[in-house]
Amino acid sequence: MKGPTTNRIRRHESDSTVLSGNFAPTALTPAPPPLPVRPPRSLGDFTTAPAEEIIEVTANHFSQSDKEKHKPRRAMRDFLGHLATFPGVTWQERWEASGHDEGQPVGEVAGDDRHQQKRLNCAAGYAFAMRLVRPTLLGFRCNRFSHYAPWFRGVAKDPWLEEFCARADQLPMSQCRRSRAKFDVCCALTVFGIDLADLTPEALLHYAVESRAHGLAGENSRSGSYAGTLAWPILHDMGQFPASAPRSFRGAVTRGQISVEEAVDRHQLRNQEVRDVLVEYIRRRSAGLDYSTLRQLVNLLVRVFWKQIEEINPDQQDLRLSEETFTQWKEWMLVLPNGNPRLDVDGPLMAVRALYLDLQTWAVAEPERWAKWSAPCPVRDADLRWFHLRRRRLQERMVNRTRDRQPLLPVLSQYVNDTWHRLRTMLEAAQQVENGDEFTVDGTTWLRVSTKDQRHNRPPVRAVNRTTGELVHLSRDENIAFWQWAVVETLRLAGLRAEELTDLTHLSVRQYQRSSGEVVALLVISPSKSDRERVIPMSAELFHVIAQIIRRHRNQHGTVPVCARYDLHEKVWSEELPYLFQTFHAASSAACPPPPCGA
Repeated sequence: MKGPTTNRIRRHESDSTVLSGNFAPTALTPAPPPLPVRPPRSLGDFTTAPAEEIIEVTANHFSQSDKEKHKPRRAMRDFLGHLATFPGVTWQERWEASGHDEGQPVGEVAGDDRHQQKRLNCAAGYAFAMRLVRPTLLGFRCNRFSHYAPWFRGVAKDPWLEEFCARADQLPMSQCRRSRAKFDVCCALTVFGIDLADLTPEALLHYAVESRAHGLAGENSRSGSYAGTLAWPILHDMGQFPASAPRSFRGAVTRGQISVEEAVDRHQLRNQEVRDVLVEYIRRRSAGLDYSTLRQLVNLLVRVFWKQIEEINPDQQDLRLSEETFTQWKEWMLVLPNGNPRLDVDGPLMAVRALYLDLQTWAVAEPERWAKWSAPCPVRDADLRWFHLRRRRLQERMVNRTRDRQPLLPVLSQYVNDTWHRLRTMLEAAQQVENGDEFTVDGTTWLRVSTKDQRHNRPPVRAVNRTTGELVHLSRDENIAFWQWAVVETLRLAGLRAEELTDLTHLSVRQYQRSSGEVVALLVISPSKSDRERVIPMSAELFHVIAQIIRRHRNQHGTVPVCARYDLHEKVWSEELPYLFQTFHAASSAACPPPPCGA
């Protein structure tokens, strides 16, 4: 039976047992799918088919008319003639013997003949789409195809794949990015030799990781540094991936919490016995610590303390330190690696002192395990003298930073208000005219211009200043300015911290009706640093800000989207909730820190 409790909501409950699962990784493991028993070949099995039969099938399927049949026929004849020069019984064996899977484009065998290069390149795409040969990822991507997804879809005739492409076409983004999502899936199906029904989350993650390893993910593109980021949420919403899989690609590649052993081994300690002692000690301490505090403990004991002790005295075999060794460590600790003085010298000293005192206490209860490592604590009382004075100085520096910045808060608030209202006025005026028409705002004449991609599902609004020639991305800049205004005003009017701001959801907005019939809007603040839930009566200005946030979500999505938030401190994903501060990225919503202010 538990004892009496206080009127506090605890964020981290202590437990006497240590669960190894607390630090298990949360990411999926990339793995290629198993080869199907019956490979998909909708046009027929051409494993050992004669060249002329393959040529005729290619001409009939990939030509637009009878007059154009000679082009794919000639291209496939040249491609098969090239493969026939290599040993093998099947076309796949000849392809593997050709060496193209190592990254040599098929068109290079034509030398300087560009027309022949183009024909061989197209024929390779036809062969991949027909499942005549199955290339590796590098063997596929070293060739360039401008229409591979339509080729593959025309051959596969897979209703499930067509459903995926239809959903991709509905994404509110440019045609280029939508085509990229469809290409990634068709490429993965080709490389793995499977249908879409056999594509697993682990397989798509394997394709993304391999593309990144070969430099094929487009690190400089807006889609991110991984391939398949746009395809992932579509497949999840279709039900292709199990419900246990992360809904976003970021959730699949996020490492999450790591084990104590891995956290310690990152610092590559020489003495394995001391390493084992530190691992077991930290694991026992982890029962009553949250993850961020645990990482700080590992940093202080392993990197700051013992790793440096090994640098000072490589022959140190146990925790019994000489006065000279510990003195050198204290001198090193006073200065940071960048040459600046360490402001918090008590943190490492207190962690080391707790280590030695805990081991001495445990050695009495478990001498067979800890007696060997019990040693006099090198941290003397004199080392911690004036601890409370240094702590007060630290708090004074924190208060001084707030005091210095407080007079600038009205300036920042006025700036974000003026910026958003100016851009909102320009955006509303631009939306009233067509592309190529002029409009005037505050005496300045602007020309609305079109985007490069006219097939964008939600074409962004852009305008050019007729006087200066400045191009302004109105829809993008207005959206950034709005969220900057919402963040600053919510923090200012509600008195929240950044962690509390990101925890706000649509469910945080409540109302209370007084006996007189007056309705008071309330903002419920979830427990975080203080472990205490708060309820704030909203002023008219704060209620206006929250209402504007909810209205923007409803205008863009019909409702406040439900999404998960990644805790950067605890390294875990939250439950899916309608967070107020979230962004739409890579075809899915994600609660994340708001964009920085441009003031």
